Amino acid sequence: MGASSTLPASGTIRAGRGLRGLDLIGLALIFALALVVLAHDGILSSGITYSDETEHLRRTMIFARIWRGEFSLDLFATAYGGGIWPPLYPALMGALEAAFGLGVPGLRLVNVALVFAGFALFTRMIDDPRPRLLSLVIPACFLAGTTTYFQVRPENLAVLLVGLASTAIARGRLFRAAKPDRARPLAYAAVGALAGLTCLTHAVFALCAAYLTLLALLDIRRRWMFVAALLAVAGPYFAVQNSLHTGLVLFATTAEENLARNNNPYLRTAPRGEADDQLFAEMERRYADGDRVVYPRPLAVPASRYEQWLHDENKRRIFKAIALSEIAADPVGALRRLGERVVGLLVGDACLGDGRYGCIVSGTADRVAYAMLVALGLAGLFAAGRVERHHPRAVSFLVLCGVLLVPMVLTQGLVRHFVIVLLLGAYGGLFRTCETAREPSVAPGPDARQPA
Repeated sequence: MGASSTLPASGTIRAGRGLRGLDLIGLALIFALALVVLAHDGILSSGITYSDETEHLRRTMIFARIWRGEFSLDLFATAYGGGIWPPLYPALMGALEAAFGLGVPGLRLVNVALVFAGFALFTRMIDDPRPRLLSLVIPACFLAGTTTYFQVRPENLAVLLVGLASTAIARGRLFRAAKPDRARPLAYAAVGALAGLTCLTHAVFALCAAYLTLLALLDIRRRWMFVAALLAVAGPYFAVQNSLHTGLVLFATTAEENLARNNNPYLRTAPRGEADDQLFAEMERRYADGDRVVYPRPLAVPASRYEQWLHDENKRRIFKAIALSEIAADPVGALRRLGERVVGLLVGDACLGDGRYGCIVSGTADRVAYAMLVALGLAGLFAAGRVERHHPRAVSFLVLCGVLLVPMVLTQGLVRHFVIVLLLGAYGGLFRTCETAREPSVAPGPDARQPA
């Protein structure tokens, strides 16, 4: 009787072992199909860039020159470009370009590979192979419903880093409410370094790093290495940024511009593109008419770049003044625009329809796939929240997604940022669901296991 009672469990284990690895095979097939579609549409052979992909490519090529030995403060200042984006992504892409001469097609293949690796890591959050296989619907919807994962953009590296950090937290059982914390200190150091690298990739993740830091401070004796590693990786750049610019800068300097774009007074009388042109013209007019503050030149800014630096610092100040003035004049309108940004994130981007950056499959298929991705992300957040509400001192995927949404909604609601929230929510919810299913049905006690 005892032997027979173990057969079902043994059979389940053997079946689970047989399924292990199939999720990666399925994921590879999905991305191979995506490559075929991209190649068919000419995207992987085209050197034409779109929107601010052009700026990311420009900075990548400047970093490639630096990696080849053309370093100078003036060239580095050109790459920095007013401090718009953190440096890790262009530095990494520039190193690959310098080493292999990839060009735009090769760099796009690298970006597809980054996203593939990110999804492979996200699936490692889940220990049960069956839910892993079911989770393949997430990358399938992502690839069919989004159109920037192949572009030269830092969000693709962010997918990889967020997947790696999430997997390290989930599988390493880090930031759990239960004490004593049995996780290895080096595991916290690794996650701290990953959090720092993510901030150096995109400033939108700064609040996530702050949230994890708060959890580390709640048990600093056991988690101090997270804080130390985060400061070691991201601290120097943060310090340099704030020595170069006026006011507090969280890794990037686009917040004021994005705030002005979404509180643009010219939107009352003109469509978005024309209103943005009028907004920038107004900023330049004010600066030319003497609306400027003559900030002292930081030592790290070359004298030849001072005028451009002064212009950029005043541009941020003028954009902020325009935005705050518009919000004060019409607070109801500001709230309405905030709601429109939320709706825009949930609806997704419209197909551009230019043959390269339009619908990857078809307009209808793209919209259905994106709607499914949104549904999976929101369902995952709901599932995670049900578990996490009982453990407020433990890491919460719901809170992580919430703090990620704050800068997106307040400044500029971009779908390419929002999809990372959806991925974190979908996989986090699936992880919590599988974790709860494994918990023993016993009364809580001093040795009872608790979800992370």
